[in-house]
Amino acid sequence: MMQETTASKDAGPLTQVVNAFVAAQARVLAAGVSSPGDWAPVSAFVAVDEFRRVGAYLEELDWPAYTRFLTGWSSGGTRFEMTQFHVTEAGDAVFQEIEERHYRGDSFIRKNVIAVYRFTPERKIRHLDIYEQAKDSGQWIIEAAHSATATA
Repeated sequence: MMQETTASKDAGPLTQVVNAFVAAQARVLAAGVSSPGDWAPVSAFVAVDEFRRVGAYLEELDWPAYTRFLTGWSSGGTRFEMTQFHVTEAGDAVFQEIEERHYRGDSFIRKNVIAVYRFTPERKIRHLDIYEQAKDSGQWIIEAAHSATATA
């Protein structure tokens, strides 16, 4: 059982990895994505051989499938923004509470998300769980998840 006993405004070491991971994703998106290989800079923060992501639709993706998902999600001119509300670091996990905003053409999707990152002893992301609240998840996002799992 883990119990939080202190609070700090300073980001812990695993939170710093999450922040760097998110910043690397933003740089890749800003540069433009045309293939799963474009996500290579993000892999520096990931234990790629053991990585698993379980998404909002209970799709389970390894690293290659996740990069295919990200490529499908970002294709078609998707613009993404997020606001981070709370972050908690405990043991080998970081719990990140965010609001996501997805823009694509005339579509706008807002989601409340909890992302749970789990780490290796070397501080690499080995597991990512996504929990979301949304009135509309965005059909293009659902299709990207289905496509990535169909080829996994």
